[in-house]
Formats: sequence, C-alpha cells, structure tokens
Amino acid sequence: MKINEFIKKVNKIFYAEYSYDSNTIYVYKTEQDMCDENKYDDTYYFMSVKVCDKKFSLFFDPDWMPEDVKGLSLLFNLLRELEETPIKNRFSKKKYTIQVIANYDSAYLNCHKRDNRMTFCDDIETDYVKTRFTQSEIDELKQRPDLAIDWNKAIIKEVKDDED
Repeated sequence: MKINEFIKKVNKIFYAEYSYDSNTIYVYKTEQDMCDENKYDDTYYFMSVKVCDKKFSLFFDPDWMPEDVKGLSLLFNLLRELEETPIKNRFSKKKYTIQVIANYDSAYLNCHKRDNRMTFCDDIETDYVKTRFTQSEIDELKQRPDLAIDWNKAIIKEVKDDED
C-alpha cells in the first residue's frame, strides 16, 4: 500500500496527513484537530507513525485517543497492511510536467492516451490527455524521433502529490 492510499483510507475513519519533512503520518480524531492552526505548538494528533524506518515508530497520545474501537481496529489493520508493503513501494513515483516554452501556459507536453499523439497545451491531466510523466517515461520521450524538443531547454518540473 502506498502512503497516499493509506491516508485516503484513514480519512474515511479519522483524519490523517503525511509530513514529507519528517516522514511521519499524523492521525487526528477530528477534522478540526487536523486543521487547527496551532497544531504544531501542541499535540492534537492521537497517533504519529514514522514510516521510513524498517519498523514503524509509533507514538500515541492518550489525551487525544478516540473511543471508537471499531475505527481503531480498522486503523491498525491499515497500519499492518502499510507495514507489510516494502519501503520502496510505499511512495508514489515522482511525476513531472514538461514545459517547452518558458512563461507560456499552453506549452506543456501533452500525450493523448488513445493514440499516443503528442501536442502542446496546458498542464491539466484528464482522462484523455497525460501531462505528468515519470522520469523513466521522460527518458523514453527523449528517444522518440518524432519529438523535436531541445531537452536542454525544456523546463521539467516536479508535480507535488497534492497537485495530482
């Protein structure tokens, strides 16, 4: 299970967020606890999970622990599934947009999913057009003889998970 899948599933029971800075998942009892602007000054989460180590490092704050036993049981099942996932598979592959003309919003490389045809337009990905590429896909694109792109000048920018 990928971390972003884990977060989505936990959010159906409680509220969770992932901190890239600390590689930690924070789980909150209520949405208000998660959104509180002072949450980093005090502990509003009832559980934190350090996810990059070989074994999880769990922290529980009994003052914020929910009484929802069924929800906690589901949460622990999700944690077990995440922990059983090899570390390298927990993280989504980084994706990038490719802008071929600087400062021009309609100059992103677009791949039409139906026929693999390439065009240039905005960077919005749809069911029909792919605009976000993994590094291995970019390497393959660089080998395509039908693309006359100066890859030294192309602006390849990482897309953050929340922009997907």
